[in-house]
Amino acid sequence: MHIKSSGSAVKKGKKIYSGIFRDGGAGSRAKSRFRKRRRDLMKKEDRLIVLTGVPYGPGQETTWAYAHAPTYQEPTVMYLTGINQSEVILLLDPGSKESDEILFVRKKDPKKEFWDGIRFGVGDPASIREVKRVTGVKDVQDIDDFDTIFRKRLAKRKKKQVGTFWLESTKSGRRRTIKTDHNWKFKKRIEGLLRKVNAPKGCLTNIMQSHFELRLPLDAYDIANTRKAQAITGDAFKETLNNFSKFDNEYRVQGFLEGQMLMNSPYGLSFPGIIAAGHNATVLHYMKNDDPIGKGELVLLDFGVRWMTMHADISRTVPASGKFNPMQRILYEVVLEAQLAVEKFACAGVTIAELNDRCWETLQRGLDEKFYALGGKSKMAYKGRPHGVSHLMGEQEHDGDPFREYGVEPMKPGWMISNEPGLYGKFRWKHQGRVYDEEIGIRIEDNLLITKTGCINLSKGIPKRVSEIERLMARPRRK
Repeated sequence: MHIKSSGSAVKKGKKIYSGIFRDGGAGSRAKSRFRKRRRDLMKKEDRLIVLTGVPYGPGQETTWAYAHAPTYQEPTVMYLTGINQSEVILLLDPGSKESDEILFVRKKDPKKEFWDGIRFGVGDPASIREVKRVTGVKDVQDIDDFDTIFRKRLAKRKKKQVGTFWLESTKSGRRRTIKTDHNWKFKKRIEGLLRKVNAPKGCLTNIMQSHFELRLPLDAYDIANTRKAQAITGDAFKETLNNFSKFDNEYRVQGFLEGQMLMNSPYGLSFPGIIAAGHNATVLHYMKNDDPIGKGELVLLDFGVRWMTMHADISRTVPASGKFNPMQRILYEVVLEAQLAVEKFACAGVTIAELNDRCWETLQRGLDEKFYALGGKSKMAYKGRPHGVSHLMGEQEHDGDPFREYGVEPMKPGWMISNEPGLYGKFRWKHQGRVYDEEIGIRIEDNLLITKTGCINLSKGIPKRVSEIERLMARPRRK
């Protein structure tokens, strides 16, 4: 099957719905793709299923907080429908003699659309026809009627079992749950409805595991979209290196790098970028991004852009001067060697926990043989492992359960993971009569697609070798 990542608008008459529907690059096949996903979930969870989208649009719950706050749909709903608007509920009713899928949206409100743009809404036949056409859901109802319809559907089912989605640990002895997001609030709402109808105790279950089993292996469209995100991100990085001598502050690097990415994708950044020079790079989630850049410092960049609902998540570390000094080069290549060892080891059946072992053992051995053996000294705020080398990626830039319990599961073909070893601390080395003494943070991150026999480095085209970086930074600037 030939796949083309498309960012074209989905049109019906003169109305453009591209801002609130992501076809995932599937075009006319999007409807059957989303429908299959919903059917697969219903097969795994033979019960009444209800899922909520995000409750708020830009600004969220904080008045006037519009900065960097576009609407990004709850990934469970995005994965199953492609709908990217707030206040959406999806009901799945496997085996129902009526419609087995119902999408709940607000009433069409032209006054609100005048301010915030077009939305799918009931009360407008053209809008309903369009949402049915693009998603394949044949029954669209007013979200104000959800409680009533939910109770009626539950009453008709012989088994009074209901599934919804919330984030919790599934393997550890100590139960941990995310209780601060909209999914938990929706769960509490459903529990209230179940109490009103005297439903059996314990009838509400979490479909998190079943959903992740379906969602985490990427399909061909997801992979194509990820490749597009990687290409845009890589081009932006190369252009940033070509112009790096112009930047004397972290925010100038951020503005240029993110501007290059946003000029080539309408879907936004994967996350707020990290641009950390010198000692700032020893702060793992440094985001202040407004300090001057010293000429001899290393600069850590953690950045990426979205394409459709897929992401790039890339880290690179570069010398502000355009050339690594001898100590920086040694430490950088120690980290790179660990990263390459992880890439070589990664395949289906291996666990992320095993990748961690391989990563940090390789990095420590490199430090011992290539730095400490030459008289190098270090002081770090951690012992052995500053962070995990990998996290899952998919509909979210960090995907899967938030407690990373998937780290002990054998990886599956189609999983996408990060590969990001790092080294952070104060380093000192005397070499050829010169003392190098710096606070340094180095992280090198690629995105790997797991296969049965190995992995594909989707970030392969984004430069990371010392020679590549120095060559790009030395390239003559265009006038």
